[in-house]
Amino acid sequence: MDGANWSRWDTVRAHRRVLAVARNVTSAGRLLDVLPVFGSDPRVQTVFTTVDGSAFNDGLDDYLSDVQARVVPWGLAVRTEFDLALSATANGDLHELRAPVLLMPHGAGHNRLLRTADGYSAEVSGLARSQLLRDGKVVPAAIALSHEEQLARLERYCPEALPFAVVTGDPCFDRLVANLPRRERYRRALGVPEGGRLVLVSSTWGEHSLFGDSSLISRLVSDLPLDEYRVVVAAHPNVWKGYGGLQVRLWLAEARAAGLMLVPPERGWQAALVAADVVVGDHGSVTFYGAALDRPTLLASSGGEFAELDPLSPTAELCRLLPRVDRLRPLREQVEGVVAAHRPGAYAQVTERTLGEVGRSSELLRRTAYRLMDLPCPSGPAVPAAVPSPVGERAEVTAFLVQTEVEPGARQVVVRRFPATAKIPAGEPDPHLVVDVEELDRRLLESADVIIGSGEPQEILSRYPGCAAAALVTGSRARVTLRDGRVVTVTGSGVDPACLPSVVYGWLAVGLPFPEELVVRAGAGETCVDVA
Repeated sequence: MDGANWSRWDTVRAHRRVLAVARNVTSAGRLLDVLPVFGSDPRVQTVFTTVDGSAFNDGLDDYLSDVQARVVPWGLAVRTEFDLALSATANGDLHELRAPVLLMPHGAGHNRLLRTADGYSAEVSGLARSQLLRDGKVVPAAIALSHEEQLARLERYCPEALPFAVVTGDPCFDRLVANLPRRERYRRALGVPEGGRLVLVSSTWGEHSLFGDSSLISRLVSDLPLDEYRVVVAAHPNVWKGYGGLQVRLWLAEARAAGLMLVPPERGWQAALVAADVVVGDHGSVTFYGAALDRPTLLASSGGEFAELDPLSPTAELCRLLPRVDRLRPLREQVEGVVAAHRPGAYAQVTERTLGEVGRSSELLRRTAYRLMDLPCPSGPAVPAAVPSPVGERAEVTAFLVQTEVEPGARQVVVRRFPATAKIPAGEPDPHLVVDVEELDRRLLESADVIIGSGEPQEILSRYPGCAAAALVTGSRARVTLRDGRVVTVTGSGVDPACLPSVVYGWLAVGLPFPEELVVRAGAGETCVDVA
């Protein structure tokens, strides 16, 4: 069979056929960012193929199946003539394709040095002569660059390819910007507390990545008050595919029990970044995009990331400028500090050197694609695709360290909850331990000051003699049974009802009679509760 006999099975008789070449989930995701440039043009049909050679291609077939892409085998693809081939990676045998190749980056510009067997070469991935030339000829018919800055580096690393370069901007960043009006939708989907902050933890892959020391993630989740923060981690697809989702979840088990939310590599990081208030990340593209979106950003790579970055790249410059996480200091004060010190546009001069033609990338890529296909562009604008609402994965937190600050004159109790793994800094109010009766760690139950559960209170108090109170929480009401037999009922909406037993515990600690009403504050929530 010399190529595919397309017309035999046609329902829609397309005039041009486009081959999207995916090497792993990362490159496939970038291709999906670009395909909307063809919109509803019935003249153009797109099919995918997968090229071997990536150590991280696990799950690629499932990913393409989930988006319902038509996939043809590589062996058939290289025997078939196409009008255009799209690739978001310069790796693989692209020279075998029988189509003009439009080459695009799969991250924020071109920043990483090419890996070798024992380290890194002096060549930059995507701009390297060893990737772009075959038998002395330039393989791509067009090389899409996100900014004019990359023209000078392309000329330095592979001058033969410079005539094929075209500046098109960054379609992924344009998609993020276009979806900024959906920010509140994404925050609701991620369960960000009202008035709270979303911290996005972003990790690329490799030895110098944030995920290379995942203990930082556990510390971050433990250090931040649960009613004020939601922490979401977005790890590079190569982390998920290199180790498998099971292993990733095992490594993050402690952080997940403390309230960490995971978003899958196929769907979530874009929405989480749009929704974020703070980014804690490394030298990967998501961190760069976060700084470009003017999010307060902390750098948390290993410190050795410059070994794998082109020193002339904007990413390397950004890493030299961003405030770096100090692992010896409490993380809460660093997160709050980077928010307080944030100056809008502080890194614009750096990020704008990678992200050019903002708002025009889809149109410029469309012009380039249709030129290569020798087909007139359709009328109307090229609009980026909507970012779907994120699909987050978060376990229920069942054990809390709770601080209460009581103001008897104002009849007010301020509640601040942390995961049970938190280390409360010296000088802050001593916490009490609140544990759900369904908590699996028996040591926490045996150490609890307050146990929340649906069982008989006296039975719970008998089973756990160190416990001062047993609470039944239903709807907006908490019925708290004390060890001396007293029962206090607190009713009120506006805060998480699981906070209400701590209101009772905190007020008891000051030794005053209960008033009929109390003001309760937890995070940004404030409500008046009835006490009986």
